[in-house]
Amino acid sequence: MATKSVWRKYGNPMIIEKEEAAAGSANAFYAGDLVQIDSSGELVIASTGSIWGIALKTATGTASTRIPVDVLSSNDIISVKYKAAATTEALANDVVDFDFTPNGHTVDEGSATTDAIVVREDPQTGFATSGRLLVRIKESALQTFDVNK
Repeated sequence: MATKSVWRKYGNPMIIEKEEAAAGSANAFYAGDLVQIDSSGELVIASTGSIWGIALKTATGTASTRIPVDVLSSNDIISVKYKAAATTEALANDVVDFDFTPNGHTVDEGSATTDAIVVREDPQTGFATSGRLLVRIKESALQTFDVNK
């Protein structure tokens, strides 16, 4: 089984089902990818500064298919792979931005300003080159959405 791009390490899950968008590159997301709600109210892969949650099921490519999402808050801590060649040791409290490659999300601190704050290295990988980091999504990068609409 492949390792998921992103998973929750700490926090209280809030699972909500949302309909995926019509087939296309924006809805080519996998279980473990970060997603957002588009202007039509449908689920698509996340983009910089617009993160709603973690997809718990891979997109089917069929519009209106309901996908469970673990909705994130700025208090939640998630694990994600660090893509740079440097070790993760010196990154605590640095800002990192996501690369939203389907089924391969990573973070990097180079010129980062938007998405997340590093908490520490993920103890599962330790201080490793291209290890995993524990991060908190910045409040300004979280998408708010009224699920009752």
